[in-house]
Amino acid sequence: MKSLCGGLIGNAKAAFAFLRQYENVIPIWGIQKMIELDEFLLYENEPPLLDSDLQKAIEADKTELSGSFCRCCGYCLPCPAGIPINNAARITFLAKRAVKEYWLSEEWQKNMRLIDNCTGCGHCKQHCPYGLDVPVLLKAQQAEFFKLLAADGN
Repeated sequence: MKSLCGGLIGNAKAAFAFLRQYENVIPIWGIQKMIELDEFLLYENEPPLLDSDLQKAIEADKTELSGSFCRCCGYCLPCPAGIPINNAARITFLAKRAVKEYWLSEEWQKNMRLIDNCTGCGHCKQHCPYGLDVPVLLKAQQAEFFKLLAADGN
């Protein structure tokens, strides 16, 4: 599950090749479009080899997505302040790697302002299986989000 990190890993070929290294690993691919299903079926029939180019792509993703990175599992929810933590805690990655217009929308601007209502109750931090300091991460993502928004001309 989360083989493509909730849509943040965009190189399905690299992810497929990486997971094929391990015997008895069966990924659960999150598929949103028919073209993605076609791609995974192609790789199932013609598995890609983990070559140096794919390894470089994997290393680049590992570098960017390591450390205080929210995996969007949702165990932090519900937030008493109504913050959509699972996406707010990784919004800058979503805005850079997914459909930017959606993540920089008025709706998400409103969602990111909810972080100002965080009381620091610790609910999210207590429930994070990755040990993230979620309130700190949210504040950092909020600051980066509004920088991205300003750079985009909004």
